[in-house]
Amino acid sequence: MKKLLTMLLLSIALILAACSGQTGGESGGDGPVEITYLKPGADDPDTRERVQDIIDRFEEENPDIKVKLEAVGWDNAYQKLVTGFNGGSSPDVFAGGSRWMTAFADMGALLPLTDMASEKIKEYPEALQQSSQYKDEIYAIPRAFSARSLIYRTDLIEEPPTTWEELVETAKTVQEENEGMYGFAISGAAHVSTTTQYFNYLLQNGGEVFDEEGNVTINSPEAVEALKYYTDFYTEHKVVPNPVEYNRELLPVLFKEGKIAMYVIGPWGKSLMGVDPDNEDTPYASAPLPKGKKMANILVSDSIYVSAKTEHPEESWKFIEFLTSLEEQKEFDKSNGSLPLLTEEAKDPFFKEDPYFSTFVDMIEHGEPQPMPAVWEPFQDVITTAVQRALDGEDPQTVLDDAAKEIKEQELEPK
Repeated sequence: MKKLLTMLLLSIALILAACSGQTGGESGGDGPVEITYLKPGADDPDTRERVQDIIDRFEEENPDIKVKLEAVGWDNAYQKLVTGFNGGSSPDVFAGGSRWMTAFADMGALLPLTDMASEKIKEYPEALQQSSQYKDEIYAIPRAFSARSLIYRTDLIEEPPTTWEELVETAKTVQEENEGMYGFAISGAAHVSTTTQYFNYLLQNGGEVFDEEGNVTINSPEAVEALKYYTDFYTEHKVVPNPVEYNRELLPVLFKEGKIAMYVIGPWGKSLMGVDPDNEDTPYASAPLPKGKKMANILVSDSIYVSAKTEHPEESWKFIEFLTSLEEQKEFDKSNGSLPLLTEEAKDPFFKEDPYFSTFVDMIEHGEPQPMPAVWEPFQDVITTAVQRALDGEDPQTVLDDAAKEIKEQELEPK
């Protein structure tokens, strides 16, 4: 009888709790709503700390919302998200490459933001407004944007190279004069940066990945010539460490350690090096990319998305509004080494007067958009495989012919 009474009282308590909304869930009772935010790159301790600082400021202003940070490396982010979408679970808010938007939208994984973001999106330049829309819906809010420049050692190189030919000669000279140091460095790892680094030379040589109709042209004479120039740094001139061992984000570390004299990166290279340009050990400066047939560089952006599976769209949007507010975006871009996203932010003298950042701002004028295949990740794999095969000594024409064939067979052309 006593046991039966106890069970009866417990049942009554649970019913009362349910009726009052006190279920113990993440948004139960008077406690705050919890949303998750997945941030690629936050597996790096310094990046994670900066992101957590932003979250702390948001939670201080919005005590009714808690944000749980999920950290993942860029190499694993896309697959982790796809697995979550297919498994019925995903973060409420996540950052990622703008190149992912079309595939995720077609999967039904993204919450359309048009109603909430129609005014917000006007704060960005027209090009970024367009990159956030697909099939007449706004699916993304821009978060980071960058152009490319050359970083070089000012104590070892009096004048930076300005042409492809000068880049090779400068790399050879500085390497001969400094034992144990490579003159230059490029990326060849299975990583998105290998595609973008190669594409800089492709664009400068007058090539393109897809034509205006969406047909693949990655095996054109211009593309083949650009790949040969890129891989010759390693196979012929031997002025770079083994590219397959490095993605672009590792090159600033090599530079800071005095192991390379030049490399190409976006403005965030400064934060990855962790030293100011006038430091005593590895003084450096930024310069325009050495010019090929024309001056060009690839423009890449990252965006923030809301999952279609979120149960907290209003709280998720409130978090995005905070992340991309003028004050927070400006601080993020300065500390992260990104170019100014917001039209109003670009008026800040910091971005135009700082000798390091001004070079990247100037390179925007020569920027060309990143190619947009039907699905990015398998496309990226095809391109990096081609680059790695060429680095291993295979004929550039053969590997790019194979790449073009595979892009067609996998239906990755943006038609």
